[in-house]
Amino acid sequence: MEMTPPPHSSRFTVWGLLEVGAVITCLATVTGFLGRWWWIFDLTSNFRLHLALSLGALAVVWVVTRHWRMAVICGVGAAVNAVLVMFLLWPGAKTMVTAAPRLRLVALNVQTENERRDLVLEFLRHTDADVILLMEVNARWMNVLGSLRTNYPQIIAEPREDNFGIALFSRLPLTNSQVVELGQAEVPSIATTVAVGGQNVFLLGTHPLPPGSADYARRRNEQFREIAARIRRSAMPAIVLGDLNSTPWSPYFADLLRDGGLKNTSQGRGLFGSWPAGLPGGRIALDHCLISSSINLLNKQLGPQVGSDHLPVLVEVQISPPGRAPKL
Repeated sequence: MEMTPPPHSSRFTVWGLLEVGAVITCLATVTGFLGRWWWIFDLTSNFRLHLALSLGALAVVWVVTRHWRMAVICGVGAAVNAVLVMFLLWPGAKTMVTAAPRLRLVALNVQTENERRDLVLEFLRHTDADVILLMEVNARWMNVLGSLRTNYPQIIAEPREDNFGIALFSRLPLTNSQVVELGQAEVPSIATTVAVGGQNVFLLGTHPLPPGSADYARRRNEQFREIAARIRRSAMPAIVLGDLNSTPWSPYFADLLRDGGLKNTSQGRGLFGSWPAGLPGGRIALDHCLISSSINLLNKQLGPQVGSDHLPVLVEVQISPPGRAPKL
């Protein structure tokens, strides 16, 4: 006797998948608050916008199909994530110190295997930046970048073949420059003092390990603590620039801001998703510029695609005279 499958089986599969998706995204919303418990939970904190949009769409589906319980659960989850996104977008107080010297910076993870070196050079030549920080540079990249020496005579570089080479180019005077290793990650950072209109600014260019394992996450977080400690020891206004392999919603990123007395230049300006460059709707903000309270942000924007998996970050700031500390 021939058996006929139940007519509702495919329908059950579709709605079952939607329910599973709703459960997973709701769980990710919760685990994003528990990043200190487990490194994988910390990873889920990076996708607040994606979770808000996914749960919002699911809530609409459940409302249309009159699944009220699931609609409420997804709606609450979407609202929680949306609030966290809005906190980042909410503008703070702004002041402008018009007579203060200005500094224009660019940070770009060039991607070691990126073959479009022509796009990178063209972009860098047109940015008119005072300081350029490049990450994932190796010996081959340094040969290509040698043409920048005419406009950027101050160069500090530690090229490497393991995706953690780093180089800083400056047309402003640099002093006390060092290539340093912060924590136990054994990856180089650049610490230097930039003279900006007669004022000294401590600049740290860095590229911590990506938190792709428990050990890498621990080393990244340790590097954050070392960065904050180094900023506290400096009597100068400070700038931290680079691919930090973290988004603003990670609790360890929040620790870095708090312990280093730093401001996120994205606050009130936008989300600035910089990775992966080839996925416009799915990018997350890994590339950052953090500044002391005595530094005023004038402008921040992302650059164009230059063949790398990261987009460039361009920032222009003003260095306030001593005794004046503008707010972002």
